[in-house]
Amino acid sequence: MAKTTEELKNELKSIRTNERLTEWLDENKGDNIRFCDYLNEVCDKNGIRLSSLEGKVALSKAYIYALANGTKNPAKEAVIKIALGINATVEETNQLLKLSGNKELYPKKEEDAVIEFGIQQHLTVYEIEELLKSRGLAMRLTDER
Repeated sequence: MAKTTEELKNELKSIRTNERLTEWLDENKGDNIRFCDYLNEVCDKNGIRLSSLEGKVALSKAYIYALANGTKNPAKEAVIKIALGINATVEETNQLLKLSGNKELYPKKEEDAVIEFGIQQHLTVYEIEELLKSRGLAMRLTDER
């Protein structure tokens, strides 16, 4: 699994020479993982098949497979839906968000705090949607309008 930003920062702080920096940069090239690769890695780790997600996450099977093979880049809502469907942790969800070009969950933002709570409590996409609605928040995780 890719190192966290914090781990990379700590390692970088300990480097004292240009030679060691060059070695470190070469060692960490592999951390440039794509969204689709990390998505598949988390699915494998959690024993989740992509074909089982369609009804759980309010996304079409075609879209899910397009994300998994790298032909589509998802918006924040789609990443969160997928993360919930594959039982991703908050850390894995944030990594998926970063790799897809979205911002990580930010607990000072009420909407993100509700989502992070939902992930920690293993709520479904539909249960989190209800929590968001009860707070008058705009993010839509389900197809219901």
